[in-house]
Amino acid sequence: MWRLARWSRSVPALVGLNTGLVLCAVSIGWQVSDARYSRFEVRPPSAVHAPAVAACEHTARILAGNLRVMATLLAGVCTLGLLTLWTLLSNAFVLGFGLSALARGMPEAMPLAARYVLLEFSAFVVAASVAEHLSFTVLRYLAIGTPPRFKADLVGLATAVAMLVVAAIVEADVTRLIILLTA
Repeated sequence: MWRLARWSRSVPALVGLNTGLVLCAVSIGWQVSDARYSRFEVRPPSAVHAPAVAACEHTARILAGNLRVMATLLAGVCTLGLLTLWTLLSNAFVLGFGLSALARGMPEAMPLAARYVLLEFSAFVVAASVAEHLSFTVLRYLAIGTPPRFKADLVGLATAVAMLVVAAIVEADVTRLIILLTA
């Protein structure tokens, strides 16, 4: 039993497992979008057409949305990782669906989207892995009295937040470039 649960003690093992699950969910979302032959109009919000103040507000909105997703991932500690896994996989599915639609509707924007999507989802995977590790740590503490160690988890969370801040800034710039591309 303890050998089977060894993977739950390692954050890198959880990152690898979550990365594989995210790639599967993105692939499924891509295939579902292709199967439906959905064609979306790719138009960014018009609020970003204003100068730097609107760009700052847009960055703040993106960062707030990303931090809400991260908070939901962390709330999954209470459900022993089930909410974390559901949130991560549903966001990955939507990402795959959206990237497929973007590839069909505006293929020239795919390299622009890749600038922030990889960083943003890497941060989500790190946050989900830390949340799952926290839930397993609490479970081990309650079951067998193993003293919890939170230093690696806090470093992982700080890294994920920093990655989300950078991803929000890059995403706002990408939105501006897509507006220029579609104008």
